[in-house]
Amino acid sequence: MHAQVSGSSCQAAPETEEPWASVLRDRGSGERALLCAVLADAVRCLTHTIGGGPKDQARLAVQARRWVLKRGEDWPYSFENVCAALGLHPRLVRRRLLGLAREFERGR
Repeated sequence: MHAQVSGSSCQAAPETEEPWASVLRDRGSGERALLCAVLADAVRCLTHTIGGGPKDQARLAVQARRWVLKRGEDWPYSFENVCAALGLHPRLVRRRLLGLAREFERGR
């Protein structure tokens, strides 16, 4: 799955139905749209589908991986809080996101 953010829209283009696909399709507005964009950005960073050169993509992937792996709810936009606010189970989304990142790295 590749999340696409263009302008103010956040859409999912699922290759297979991911746990977060329907959430990204039905993003709503306001705070929910922002949370959707944060999660979509993590997907793009982890799969290197965000713009920039290879060094930038690698740096963004490392930052996104750290965000996904960090446990806790100590700040509003922590991975676990974003998932919870979107009605997603953080453990399942974390496992799948990291799996996507591994698949991408193997396929390079």
